Amino acid sequence: MGAPRLRTDFNGLFGDVLCLSHEDTCPGENGEHVALRPGMIVTAYDEDVDDEGRRDDLIASGVVEPSPSWLQCTGSRWVLLIDHHGVRNESDLRPPS
Repeated sequence: MGAPRLRTDFNGLFGDVLCLSHEDTCPGENGEHVALRPGMIVTAYDEDVDDEGRRDDLIASGVVEPSPSWLQCTGSRWVLLIDHHGVRNESDLRPPS
C-alpha cells in the first residue's frame, strides 16, 4: 500500500509547509476520513486543470507534522512538510509522449 492521497486546499501553502487540516482527520481521495499522525508519509493533492481544461492536479508529498504555533493561531492542527520534489502538477510525473 502506497502513501495515502489527501485532498487539501493549496491556498494553505507557505513555502515548504502545507496546511492539511483544522481537525485530526483529512479527506482521502475516495472521501474517507484519514486520521493524521506525526511522521505519516502522504501525498496531498488539489484538483487543478491545465491550459486546455484537462484535469491536472497539484500534488506535493512529504511528512505530516503538528502545525507550528504560527499556523495554530488560525486553527490549523496538521501540516505537510513538503519533500525536495516540491509542489508540481501530476502531469510532471508522466513520461513525455
